[in-house]
Amino acid sequence: MAGARRTRTRRANVELDETSFLPAIMANLNKLAKKEVHIGMQGNADLAMIAGVHEYGSAKMKIPARSFIGTGKKKSAAGISKWVRTNITPVAMGDMDVMAFLEEIGVIGETKTLANFNRIKQPPLSPLYARRKQGKKILIADADLRDSITHVIVDK
Repeated sequence: MAGARRTRTRRANVELDETSFLPAIMANLNKLAKKEVHIGMQGNADLAMIAGVHEYGSAKMKIPARSFIGTGKKKSAAGISKWVRTNITPVAMGDMDVMAFLEEIGVIGETKTLANFNRIKQPPLSPLYARRKQGKKILIADADLRDSITHVIVDK
């Protein structure tokens, strides 16, 4: 028999006083709830295939997985969470635009994902490929793949 599932939630600290107008706060938060930020790679089918091979590997071609999107997501979570905690109150009160708030989330996530892309060192290159390749960075030859990492704000 499975026990109760543990969940962890954080709440925004919004102080209400006599000047706060609850319907306006709800309207601002509803605008925010209708949008989401997608951080990842955008491009043609060739770039998508290359990104898929890097992300998940290829057993047939003996290419190990070098996840840059999944690990980038994990590494950007703390920065995004900190940004949201400090700036959700101005959004709720109407002092900050919802789109500007979401755009900054996208920029933070994109920056952390790009930094993660540049840092990938494991698993090492095969000895045959390492002899041909210049430099030590693993994914540096895929500059067009790196440039395709972006963020977009979409409706839910």
